[in-house]
Amino acid sequence: MRTHTCGELSAQHVGQRVELCGWAQNTRVLSNTLVFVQLRDAFGSVQLLAEHDRMPAFTEQKRLLELLSSDSLIGVSGTVIKRPASMVKGESQAREIELLVDRVKVLNHAKPLPFNPHVKANLPSEDVRLANRHLDLRRSELQNNIRVRSKATMTIRQFMDNNGFVDIETPVLFKSTPEGAREFLVPTRIDPGACYALPQSPQQFKQMLMAAGFDRYYQIARCFRDEDLRADRQPEFTQVDIEMSFVSKEDIQNVLEGLIQRVWSQIKGIEIKAPFRRITFAEATSKYGSDKPDTRFGLEIVQTPQLTADVHTIAEVLVIPSGAQSFSTKELAPFADLIRTSQANGESKFTSMHKIGDQGATGISKATLLARWLQVDNARLPELLGSISAQPGDLVFVSERSSRVTPANTTLGRLRTLAAKLLQEKGMLDISADRFDFLWVEEFPLFTRIVDDDKAQLSATHHPFTAPAKDDLPLLYTDPAKVHGQHYDLVLNGVELGGGSIRVHDPEVQEHIFKNILCLSPQVQASFGHLVTALGHGCPPHGGIALGLDRLVAILTDSASLRDVIAFPKSANGRDLLMHAPASATPEQLAEYGIAVRKTPPAH
Repeated sequence: MRTHTCGELSAQHVGQRVELCGWAQNTRVLSNTLVFVQLRDAFGSVQLLAEHDRMPAFTEQKRLLELLSSDSLIGVSGTVIKRPASMVKGESQAREIELLVDRVKVLNHAKPLPFNPHVKANLPSEDVRLANRHLDLRRSELQNNIRVRSKATMTIRQFMDNNGFVDIETPVLFKSTPEGAREFLVPTRIDPGACYALPQSPQQFKQMLMAAGFDRYYQIARCFRDEDLRADRQPEFTQVDIEMSFVSKEDIQNVLEGLIQRVWSQIKGIEIKAPFRRITFAEATSKYGSDKPDTRFGLEIVQTPQLTADVHTIAEVLVIPSGAQSFSTKELAPFADLIRTSQANGESKFTSMHKIGDQGATGISKATLLARWLQVDNARLPELLGSISAQPGDLVFVSERSSRVTPANTTLGRLRTLAAKLLQEKGMLDISADRFDFLWVEEFPLFTRIVDDDKAQLSATHHPFTAPAKDDLPLLYTDPAKVHGQHYDLVLNGVELGGGSIRVHDPEVQEHIFKNILCLSPQVQASFGHLVTALGHGCPPHGGIALGLDRLVAILTDSASLRDVIAFPKSANGRDLLMHAPASATPEQLAEYGIAVRKTPPAH
């Protein structure tokens, strides 16, 4: 049907006869003898010229072009000609030429569209676009995103293959295991009440593959989680899943750094330097208030142990230089709102905000940590301000949080991120768009308490298969709360790209973690029996990592939402608005699976 695509035509084709197919846009009838049409396909666009003196059956063909609705599909044939120099605009080679058409054929006359995907200023709501995703995907931004995703995926596959990894598919129909978020269940007719579960990750399968002796495994894996959604979450997502035998964490990190370097070079033409910076979890949370810190700017948190005598309380301060002068009362409101929300979530006990002036600090009420500390000696304030390098005009946040809780984010960490965002908007903080600060966060606590109580039950910080740090192995049996794990997260500009760990390969250590530390029930322990058995059958030391492919592509394309880099994503509330899923099952289908639906009574 075509000899060329619109995007490949250039000045070197001048004088050649070609046949093109594509969507017709912007039909312009300039006179009774001259018509212009923009023709677009997946590879670019070209201007069509229909001229009375050089087109057979011009009147009939002109009428056909006039009646074209936007995005109707046409096939054309003609001769490539050079455009007048005065008409050439832009850098694209296609703008140097146009097609002098001698024949037009309508392939599919488009009905009126719900919206024009090519006019960005008039795009409807995201729900409307998701309900018409086939149209939304015609947008150049989404076309680019999906093509970048394809190229990035191919780059990853080539890199992994060149480094001796074996691409192995693992089952999508798995079983429910208590290792993370809520799962999607899939009923089956095999046994009444029996269900498969869609895997949250191939974690157990890839460890079994190491026991099987494959040594180096990878997979572009589909994963599923039935959890609350937001801009960076989808119920089904894709990850680059990797596992290796006989390795240290440094070996795995070296492979990942090489992979990132290759992807950035191929996709963005940017050479990334390695090795990446490495920081501990303790440094990340104390200095930046996050286990995935953005290190492109300062505003570092300062620990102030002198403010408290409680060994279970961490006192810390965040200084925003000139913040008291830069932010109006209205602009400070988001800070106050964030403090209230963060405290309610248990990320801090109490956090206060103070403007620093020549006469001291504002906001020192009796409830604040600063006020309690100054009760001993009010003259100590200049000493404190000097120790944290606070000056008149600065904005200071003082916070206290429990040392027995392991937060992924602290209140001051969230305030730091908010302050940077607002300072950027005001032009007071410059962060280059092409700066990529990759870093590894390491030495996470192996176990976590989510409540402020020394006797509270410990839970796995990441998952129960992470190996303890070698030097901390004795503590696993005496004081597990102090054990660090061999876990590592790859972070870029405040976004977690992926995480991994060296795994437990000793079945006795794994059973001890299940039974004596996590206190799993015998039933739950039994659900991991296959893995413990495999570990006992000569499983090599091993470890791995998983990268979020959706998030990786979102960063590569500078997309605000993961939905912009997935061809057919779910909406913000987890629904497929194009296919109208999930859909109610028929009574016959439910009966076949032995399922009865219990309606939730209305709330009173």
